[in-house]
Amino acid sequence: MFTKAVGIGFIVLSALRLTPIINATGKWLLYVSIAALFLILSDLLEFIIEGIVEKKGIKLNKALKVLRSIFLAGAVIAIIVLPNLKINIPVKEVNALSDAITLVSLGIAITLIGFKTERVQISLFNKTNTIRNEVREFINSIEGQSIVDERISKLSLQDTQLIRELNEDSK
Repeated sequence: MFTKAVGIGFIVLSALRLTPIINATGKWLLYVSIAALFLILSDLLEFIIEGIVEKKGIKLNKALKVLRSIFLAGAVIAIIVLPNLKINIPVKEVNALSDAITLVSLGIAITLIGFKTERVQISLFNKTNTIRNEVREFINSIEGQSIVDERISKLSLQDTQLIRELNEDSK
């Protein structure tokens, strides 16, 4: 929930940045970029830990909560604490750092979307194969074969009746 609220906040801030309401300095944008990087790193680690849990069956819920809290704290510190510190960085470096951190965050976010999509597709593929195998096993079983044979007999009788009716109608 916190991450969603922060994301919506960033969207609102970006819209307000286009108006005279907010006059964002380069340093402030750098701090917001750092906060965004912490949030995306939190999501990346969550994705990695979920993959480990899925493959190895190890429960890492506590580790995930601790790491998520650390990264969320880093994001909060970047937005609340860093702007209040007296840090002397030339404007040129501030802009370069802000751009670099923004691009890294964007790159990680886009890559993560790709990996998440791939994981979902693999999961769906595996579920589909499992269902196919279960159906195949059922059809090959004695019970499944009798149901299939029964259905074929019913359809055969229906076809035979339909052919008779058509022959009678054609006379």
